[in-house]
Amino acid sequence: MSFPLIFEDQDVLVINKPPGVVSNAADTTKVSSTVQAWMAERLAAKRAVSRTIWQTQVPADFNLEFGTPEEIFGLRQGIVHRLDKDTSGVMILAKHPGSLVNLLSQFKQRQTAKKYLALVHGKLVVPAATISEPIGRASRDRKLFAVRVDGREAVTRYQVINTFDQVDVAKIADRTTIKLAELTRRFYTYQGFSLVECWPQTGRTHQIRVHLTHLRHPIVGDMTYLGRKRQQLDPIWCPRQFLHAVELKVLHPRSGEEMVFKAELSQDLQEVLNILR
Repeated sequence: MSFPLIFEDQDVLVINKPPGVVSNAADTTKVSSTVQAWMAERLAAKRAVSRTIWQTQVPADFNLEFGTPEEIFGLRQGIVHRLDKDTSGVMILAKHPGSLVNLLSQFKQRQTAKKYLALVHGKLVVPAATISEPIGRASRDRKLFAVRVDGREAVTRYQVINTFDQVDVAKIADRTTIKLAELTRRFYTYQGFSLVECWPQTGRTHQIRVHLTHLRHPIVGDMTYLGRKRQQLDPIWCPRQFLHAVELKVLHPRSGEEMVFKAELSQDLQEVLNILR
């Protein structure tokens, strides 16, 4: 397994994570091909960075509450943050304990900036706003998340950059055995679409997906949070949830310089946009 590299130096590695790949290994993860496993293999094949080099990157206020930098690195194998399995885009990885705890501190203190691109159902009445709604485990299914008054703080800023009226049915007719007239009838239930840029200010699980669903504008292709009818229609023309991590800003753990990493929209999602009108 290999992933497209956006950037690499002696401290960090940035990839364009493809869809369908789990970020980190866990007891509930049944697949072995995770980003974490791939990174562990890369690290094992290279000479470890000496402690005298990486310890200068450990934040001055670092404490041992969750273990030493070496212990944390041993558990995470360079994983700084997660992208959902079906979300593609920019993901930064640490190559040694110093850069890992440095970047973890930046994420915790909100010194980083992440931008995502999402295609959602419907046309948002308010073209730009900040969603500030707490998120917690959904009461109906503990594997899901929802806006809850007793949830954790969650803030997402968004901006609509384009809208579309309908799917061009003629362009997808050859992808399905459903007749053109029947496709047209089914897709008539769609109420347009919005292409939205999102900047999560916090890092809750499924945050963007849950916040947009809360606004009643769920992400196209999101089989977890869509209603039953859209779960049946969306896969006909959209292969997965339309959510892509476009950009990530961080301070380099060695120099402190602001660095901006970008990932172009993946081909499968670009094709989705091409069939909208």
